[in-house]
Amino acid sequence: MIFMRRADPVARQSELRLRVGEHLDAGETLRAALWVARESGLSTIARITRWEGAPEGLLGFGGAGPTASPPRALTGTAAEMDRRLPEPAAAAALALTGGRLLLFGAVDEPPDAGPPERGARLRLAGRRLLGRAEPAPLPRLELHWQCPRALLAAVDAGDPEGTLTLGFGDGSTLSLVAPAMVAVPFAEAARRSPDSGEGRQ
Repeated sequence: MIFMRRADPVARQSELRLRVGEHLDAGETLRAALWVARESGLSTIARITRWEGAPEGLLGFGGAGPTASPPRALTGTAAEMDRRLPEPAAAAALALTGGRLLLFGAVDEPPDAGPPERGARLRLAGRRLLGRAEPAPLPRLELHWQCPRALLAAVDAGDPEGTLTLGFGDGSTLSLVAPAMVAVPFAEAARRSPDSGEGRQ
């Protein structure tokens, strides 16, 4: 029987913050980041984050998750953001800084050039047998959309439903799926006052 090491959700969140940090302006501070998806994309978040070891019942990792609601027409800023979301088969990373709300897509990496040499294959097999196999690194991110943080009027996290609802200053709203254990801290960070003058306006 092969025992695989399960990814640590805290470590995966730290890795996501590092990936997002590569895209920030000088002096810009990351406040929160998480993976989001359309309503049918929960299994995609689990595949990207490798959170197979998350507690039983956590949305997207053993829980039932929200039921799909009928599609509705979006307007304004919410519609702009929705157009930049990937299809349900993919997840996106959402990040909040003092000055911006950013939406990233995962970049597909080309496969490695050629098979690993024999010694490397044996070491990898040994680590897997002993339960030491590390999860694959998170994919690189590419910025797909952004808006000034000032346009973000409200953020609400449904716990334990695992929904993140963004309300914008023009009255438009967009609901996304996100694991509750990170959606709630994201919403709390969004409610705090941003630092003045940080990031692009």
